[in-house]
Amino acid sequence: MRNDQLWVALHGAKPVQATSFNYANLPNISWHQPLWSPGDGALAFIMNARPAGQGGGGCPAPDYGANGALYVLNAGSMQLTQVIVPADKSDALAGSPHNGYWQYVFWEDATHVLAWYNGIIGKTSNTAGLYRYDLISHTLLQVISPGQLGVSTLFNMRQNAPVMLSMRYSSGQLYYQVVAHPFEQQSQLTIYRHSVDQPGVASSKVLDMGSEAWCGSQLGNAFSSPGWDVSPDGQQLAAQVMQTSTGGQTTSTVETLNIADGSTTGLLARLPSAMLAHDLILTWGPDSQTLAATEAHSFSQDGPYSATLANPAALQPYTPGATGLVAWKTDSSAFVLQSSDMAAVTDAAQIFLFDTGDVQGQLLMSGARDFMWG
Repeated sequence: MRNDQLWVALHGAKPVQATSFNYANLPNISWHQPLWSPGDGALAFIMNARPAGQGGGGCPAPDYGANGALYVLNAGSMQLTQVIVPADKSDALAGSPHNGYWQYVFWEDATHVLAWYNGIIGKTSNTAGLYRYDLISHTLLQVISPGQLGVSTLFNMRQNAPVMLSMRYSSGQLYYQVVAHPFEQQSQLTIYRHSVDQPGVASSKVLDMGSEAWCGSQLGNAFSSPGWDVSPDGQQLAAQVMQTSTGGQTTSTVETLNIADGSTTGLLARLPSAMLAHDLILTWGPDSQTLAATEAHSFSQDGPYSATLANPAALQPYTPGATGLVAWKTDSSAFVLQSSDMAAVTDAAQIFLFDTGDVQGQLLMSGARDFMWG
């Protein structure tokens, strides 16, 4: 993203501007990372633009940029298609070209997008859930409802229902992180999975992430959404597992779970303690063997780091320090990173390139953000 528009470079050619959004009176602009389809024929992304003075965040309130409008871009024709839930089309936000209630998007295959829709905020709605959009027929179908997952969302919290914090998709399975008994001293965080191909089958537990006073009243609450990720091949899950230290403070370790046989491997064990005391962002490389760890926010100015299943005791540090989302190169040889705290909603970001075998990162691009390789 540059100048709050999406730019695309194909096959080594110069980048071309792919969108022309009009942001009149909408200065607060947020983008999610764009996602290339398998085969690089299309891009899917979520974006949000809103008037000045609208914020968000805190615990448990999500940032206003968490939701947005969902688009699919044909990389060959540069045709842009907005995906709108028909039942909510008359709603001012759902029908807006700059806004909406979409929060997560994944590619199921080269012609099908899976996306999570939160529904109209503050209203009980049957439209919330996971949808499948067909790029060929341009049809949109609900696949899984929140009721099938047994959760509520941060936008429409139901009493006594576990709250969904985040989700991933891999190999036909939707993985989702929930907190049970929120706001209590022993809130429990757990990761479940639910079949997308057989949505009528009940969800199953994958990993207990531990407990803490989630969104408690104490200042400086350490964790609100502990880091985790599922490998692209669907075989490995990595997650922060929370533990209470001798002094009563909550800290964490990073563990990987072999989903097939249930065995665990400790990774990133030598991360700085200050880093393990807060939410991390964990991101598997396309090889499903290399894991990168960054801070969700610049709490301790540490990271990024990476480690591999082949040599779990080794820890690869990188400089300069940066926080936020990692975007891997498709051969897992490198990743890019920007500082999410310094350039969350501006184009002042510097994007750094980190080769996995080299400590020193290189400046890849200035004045841009949300970089993604195909």
